Amino acid sequence: MLGFFCTTFMRIHFALTMTCMVNSTALAVRNEAAETAGNSNFSLIEEIDLVSNGQCGSAEDTGQQKVVVDYGGTLVWTSYEQNLIFSGTFWGSVITALPSMFLIERFSLTRVLQIAIAYYTILTVATPFLATHFGYFAVFIARVAMGLGEGFIVPSNNAIIGNWFPSAEKSTALSIFTLGNQVASAGGSPVVAALCASDLGWQATFYFAGILATIWSIIWFFTASSHPSKVKIMTKKEREYLLANTMKKINKTKCSFCITMIMTLFQIYLPAYFKEVLHLGVIANGTYSSIPNIFNMVTKIVWGIGIDKLKEMKILSNTAAVKVSQGAASYGGAFTLFLLAFFVDCSNPTTALIILCGMYATQGTFVSGFYTSLLSLAPQYTATMSAISMFCSLIGSLMTPAVASLMRKEGTLAEWKNIFIILALLHIISGSIFILFGSGDLQEWAKIEENDVELKEKEQLQISEGVKEEDVIRERFESLARIRENSICV
Repeated sequence: MLGFFCTTFMRIHFALTMTCMVNSTALAVRNEAAETAGNSNFSLIEEIDLVSNGQCGSAEDTGQQKVVVDYGGTLVWTSYEQNLIFSGTFWGSVITALPSMFLIERFSLTRVLQIAIAYYTILTVATPFLATHFGYFAVFIARVAMGLGEGFIVPSNNAIIGNWFPSAEKSTALSIFTLGNQVASAGGSPVVAALCASDLGWQATFYFAGILATIWSIIWFFTASSHPSKVKIMTKKEREYLLANTMKKINKTKCSFCITMIMTLFQIYLPAYFKEVLHLGVIANGTYSSIPNIFNMVTKIVWGIGIDKLKEMKILSNTAAVKVSQGAASYGGAFTLFLLAFFVDCSNPTTALIILCGMYATQGTFVSGFYTSLLSLAPQYTATMSAISMFCSLIGSLMTPAVASLMRKEGTLAEWKNIFIILALLHIISGSIFILFGSGDLQEWAKIEENDVELKEKEQLQISEGVKEEDVIRERFESLARIRENSICV
């Protein structure tokens, strides 16, 4: 969870930091000059309408001049350039998402994860230098390179969880693991806002993220293990329990695509919405970005534990549990997005915060929905299925900046209303598909190598207990011979 926090923070803090990096006034002057020259190709995410008498009408309707919210940045990057930077990590992840499964299956999961995060950390710390000396395109290349490492992170995490947690505890484990997302937003946004407003400037946010990731890497190196069989300080009873009840060694990709696209948009562009539509200052922006994630954290943990208890008590089957969870996330999220679209403007920012808290709370249940399903369908192929699912979800992430750029030309209330309506419809469509076709049960085609996997686990246990490796190999050949004889008879 802490490692996931570090990678998420290094990725998403850029959303709020970007509003501090960019010189909104210089961009406004450039935009005005372009419009005067008849050039409509420029677009500003910082340009907003003047609030008059508590109303949020457009400048054209009121006859008043537009104003600009500026957080004191120095970089003159257009909306197109910013969107290109935001898409960088997704481009890199798409490249390595599928190949990652081959390396994860062949090398230590903990070391693969550590190398990926170390790579992430170095590029994060280098970003301020690249931004100030080489411009936006150098930052974009660095973000693409960061994405190459990110393609290994989620499959590695999923495989480690598969090795360590029994099926009955999976929703709780995933809720805790993915909590890193919300901790990064809830705890990170106020810190980023404070650093941006301080004398240290926006550069400090990158160094702060790098320091946290370095501390985690040191702790992880000395404490983490990929599999229970490789841990020395563990009782025999505990090891036998884990080996018997955990995964031996993930398919609803439509759902993954839509959920990832929605969450990516909110992670990247929510600070821009607060700045453009609600007209919040930098400290308030950080606070508003933080609070909804607290509700997500609480819901995720409480719901995950509750769902696991209901499965343990046989009140809900595995499939029913994931469908109920996904239905709550999809339909609840759609309802709150419609409220956000039709009942919020800059005259009632508190209402926007309350609705967003409700939306983030409903999103806390999807981990017990499609994500748990993802890890339950084919336990033997966790890393492979994770990589395939991640590839599909990254297509959604990759499309998000392009769609946002297409629909959000000047950051007006009407543009954001259209975005929220489309997201709500995506929620409804993906949730309906999952409820009709989703499953939380082990699939028949995933059982074909059960005997072979059990043999491997038995070998790991015997070797860890001091049995000679030659004896283990001899017993394996004898067992395989018996399996072949039985197979021929069948």
